[in-house]
Amino acid sequence: VLNVTPNHLDRHGTMDAYIAAKANIYRHQRPADRAIFGWDDPTARRMSADAPGRVAFFALRERVPGAYLDGETLVLALDGGEPIPICPQNAIRLRGTHNVLNTLAACAIAGAAQVPVEAMRAAIESFTGVEHRLETVAVIDGVTWVNDSIATAPERVIAALHSYAEPIVLLAGGRDKHLPWEPLAALAVERCRAVIAFGEFAPQIAALMRRASAAGSSRLETVEQAATLDEAVALARRTARPGDVVLLSPGGTSYDAYTDFAERGAHFRALVRALVNGGPTDQE
Repeated sequence: VLNVTPNHLDRHGTMDAYIAAKANIYRHQRPADRAIFGWDDPTARRMSADAPGRVAFFALRERVPGAYLDGETLVLALDGGEPIPICPQNAIRLRGTHNVLNTLAACAIAGAAQVPVEAMRAAIESFTGVEHRLETVAVIDGVTWVNDSIATAPERVIAALHSYAEPIVLLAGGRDKHLPWEPLAALAVERCRAVIAFGEFAPQIAALMRRASAAGSSRLETVEQAATLDEAVALARRTARPGDVVLLSPGGTSYDAYTDFAERGAHFRALVRALVNGGPTDQE
């Protein structure tokens, strides 16, 4: 259980129902089985008390039975054993604090499966990410185009925004999952130079961003709307400046226009590659 934040409420209805469904991950384990929980997430930590088997954690700031960050070093300590250094934090080749947590989670799981620390280290040092997750597609005229189509909830977009210090042109949209967007809007107006809302949920996103920008200090220069991802990419091409990051991190599902996030991400890649080639933006 990595974390428990609002998600899929269009399906579950309430957070309590969502948490109860997520508890099925470990509810039927046996005493000798192991469950891994995110220590830094209050709900996940509380859920660990109900696990019927052995429990381990991963944490960014505290020493826990499991995997944790000790200064600048990833460490594994399971079943009361001596802490074993895994690798320095800078061995992680992925952007963002959330990816440090993801790596620690993977180490806790691998440790529970008795994977040697040397194998963990080798995997961390060689892993460069997977498609649709903060995937750099191209750098065009000094603008970096990033595919984060997997981000189908506001919390994932927040993690993506925290991963870049550069000015951001955010492409957000898709279909709403009835999740709270206000925290994302508050961060977006601080971290983004422009927001381009697209798809079914575009009018609501644009209105949220404008309200958040008017409510306090904001670096947001423009909020625009597009009916489709094609239109959003064309707007981003005209809006972005050298040094910017154009970040497709939608926050909504893809089901208003695509079968899944992967199809949406593939379409974005094709649109960006067409910009590189100077040709029409046809879908892959």
